[in-house]
Amino acid sequence: MRVGIFGGTFNPIHRGHLAIAEEVQKALGLDRVLLVPANRPPHKGGLKIPAAKHRLAMVRLAVRGHAGLVVSDLEVRRRGKSYTLDTLKALQEQYPERTEFYLILGLDAFLEFSTWREPEKIVSSCHIAVVSRPGSRFSDLAQQPFLKEIDPAALRGLDAGRRSRYDYPLTRKTGLILLHLTDYEISATRIRDHLSGGKRLKNLLPPLVESYIIKNHLYEGTAHSS
Repeated sequence: MRVGIFGGTFNPIHRGHLAIAEEVQKALGLDRVLLVPANRPPHKGGLKIPAAKHRLAMVRLAVRGHAGLVVSDLEVRRRGKSYTLDTLKALQEQYPERTEFYLILGLDAFLEFSTWREPEKIVSSCHIAVVSRPGSRFSDLAQQPFLKEIDPAALRGLDAGRRSRYDYPLTRKTGLILLHLTDYEISATRIRDHLSGGKRLKNLLPPLVESYIIKNHLYEGTAHSS
């Protein structure tokens, strides 16, 4: 079984998140993609966010009708800060021994990967699928010390859209997959600002998620930075 792990604050989850999950699922031939809302994201300590129960509820509403997208409440149930390595260990205990895991990250997040908790153990535990993000360049990965043999020309090709995928071995059993995806001009920061100001969202959120936000008065009256 091949399982993608797509974690995040999901503050709030939007159509761009769903599109990315489904595009990666198709590109990598994954059996399912787990969407894992963080309880307390370690890298966003200063960000005011809705309670984890609300973000989990919105993700559950968002995946309705999307075959292959599955919600995991593992990090919410675990409480405390949400560290990726702990999540990987828990999922490896839940799934059959031969399951291959693919950690799905935005390029902007992966460029800060060395600051994560025990990144070397994450690299040895699963494949990592890194997807393009507006404002971030694959060519910047050539400066990462643990990617010494990476092909700069391939990275430039990804940045320019001349190629859609590049594979790089991380360990004997795990690899890095770089994917140039469709550009989704949807920003959670922009959505929060719109909601705070009472502006129309113009189909940026799944309808059930938008209704949930309105019903529970989330994001009202306060601008939320990312």
